[in-house]
Amino acid sequence: MRLLFLTLFSLCSLTSQAITLSGTARISLMTVAPGAELYSTFGHSALRVFDPERGLDKIYNYGTFDFDQPNFYLNFVRGRLLYSLATESFRSFEYGNRLEQRQMKEQVLALRPDQKQRLFDLLEENATPANRDYLYDFFYDNCATRIRDVLQKATSDSLQWERNQLPEGTTLRDLLGFYLTEHPWTQYGINLVLGKPTDRLADTYSSMFLPDYLHDAVSGARFLNGQSLLFAENVGPDYPRLEAKSSNAWWQHPFLMTGILLVMGISGRIYPGFGRFFEPVFWFILGLAGTVMATLWFLTDHQATKWNFNLLWALPSHLLFFTRAARSKLSRRHAYLASLLAGISLLTWTILPQELPLESLPIVVLVILLGVWHPERP
Repeated sequence: MRLLFLTLFSLCSLTSQAITLSGTARISLMTVAPGAELYSTFGHSALRVFDPERGLDKIYNYGTFDFDQPNFYLNFVRGRLLYSLATESFRSFEYGNRLEQRQMKEQVLALRPDQKQRLFDLLEENATPANRDYLYDFFYDNCATRIRDVLQKATSDSLQWERNQLPEGTTLRDLLGFYLTEHPWTQYGINLVLGKPTDRLADTYSSMFLPDYLHDAVSGARFLNGQSLLFAENVGPDYPRLEAKSSNAWWQHPFLMTGILLVMGISGRIYPGFGRFFEPVFWFILGLAGTVMATLWFLTDHQATKWNFNLLWALPSHLLFFTRAARSKLSRRHAYLASLLAGISLLTWTILPQELPLESLPIVVLVILLGVWHPERP
């Protein structure tokens, strides 16, 4: 029985690879608008192969993963999560996006018959069990960059990407920020853990890690002979974008909250009773945040979390000195060191090679104050 199954599977695979597209076939880039859920904030890209003569209407989606894969959460944290190229019918793809009220844009590609066939063959080859999995990287290897790369390969690198119209000095971090205005705490958290590599300048090629920028790049791309890559574009129905319901709540503004934290820290030095409660909690949380940043830098494969200068003021070692019992000479020296490093980060804030989040300024000031201000306690 097993031999029969393998034989049939092999025959099916060979049949799939042997399909020759008809003259009416078209291949399109599908760009899906951002959704209401956080995981869909940046939108999505996929390729559609439509050939009515062959009965094909198929979506190739590089953005899928399996929760049941071994060590899923550990691999996610370590930057070793496997993503896959999955296929589904266009109707299923369309239904899911309409259900979530996410607009779809279809860009029909002006490919020669041989280029369509090569692209289709590459997609079919990549969709086989032996080739469908890849190590996901948000900036450099994701559902959008995979499409960019397979387009280049199918056209023998004859594509010329038109220079984008990004404002001068735009970085990869800036591109993310455009999508996170309705999620201020998420934006703050992302800016805390992403290091110096995120502040590289964005060009046309690197910006295509985001589906909207891949869409724009395809609109302006041309072949070496001057022909446009875009043949036609069909835009699906638009839906009203749902704004974050609590975006105007005071606790949704990280800078205000860290400012309140600064006031609480100063109050703790004026009123020792409150300080004995506040300061251990503050140092513990700050040390925990620093430990997460250091772990993402040194113990994972995430490239975007390397060289994180936020560690100048969020030291993991705070976890060793957060209790009242640790108020020793060594503890005092550690507080002075933390104050010194925080002071360096404050003085070099605008010249560091990494953009530090402004929401952290009150915390940095508080670290400095707590390290050098030691009023006499009763």
